[in-house]
Amino acid sequence: MIKAHCFLHRPTLLHKMEMKEVRSAPPSEYQELQFNRDPDTVVTIVNPVEHPRDYVVWSICSFFHANPFCLGLLALIFSFKARDMKVTGDLQRAREYSKWALGLNVAALIILTLTILILVIVLIIIPVILRYI
Repeated sequence: MIKAHCFLHRPTLLHKMEMKEVRSAPPSEYQELQFNRDPDTVVTIVNPVEHPRDYVVWSICSFFHANPFCLGLLALIFSFKARDMKVTGDLQRAREYSKWALGLNVAALIILTLTILILVIVLIIIPVILRYI
């Protein structure tokens, strides 16, 4: 929790009008106007809590479309665990499960990409090269 005194870095139009009134007024009114403001105003700024992501949608896509070595299933399980921990309020365990789900999703994506790349090389490029030899 951060506490900050209320002050303005840049004067607004209202404050500019007050400053004009103060400049045109005698010194006694200037002191009254200055002391009419509440100098002890404290504004409390609360930092919002960042909830961890659970990657459920990515895990579902990994499960149905790219499930090498059952990594998509494991990612889906960890995603659901992360979502459950987030709902119960245990954000630390939710972050841990979320990291596992992210890692498994990335691993499944890399394995799928390498598999597709190898299949393209083996089934398309090599036969074309062998035809011209």
